[in-house]
Amino acid sequence: LMVKVNFIRDTETISVDMPVGRTIMEAAKELGLPEIPADCGGCQACGTCHVHVDDVWCDKLKITENSLEQSLLEYEQGYIPGKSRLACQIQLNDDLNNVTVKLRKHELL
Repeated sequence: LMVKVNFIRDTETISVDMPVGRTIMEAAKELGLPEIPADCGGCQACGTCHVHVDDVWCDKLKITENSLEQSLLEYEQGYIPGKSRLACQIQLNDDLNNVTVKLRKHELL
């Protein structure tokens, strides 16, 4: 079973179909999105897959209180309570078909 994942970059929407059970981070890797380098490969160690959840999805994608994910995100630039998530921690299921997240702007060195 496939689930559609949408990434918003400015005004552009980039979409990919992914199998249920994969993560939004894996969808970003599939698309080769530079905004999500996912340096740690999904171990909640680097924070480089930080995305902002689109408003309509916030309730379905609430972060677990006092989780490792939340403590990592709180130190991230651009952290927005209730909207910030690590893409590696969002596992795709039927309920998330057409899920939409916003890519954060990265300062390119």
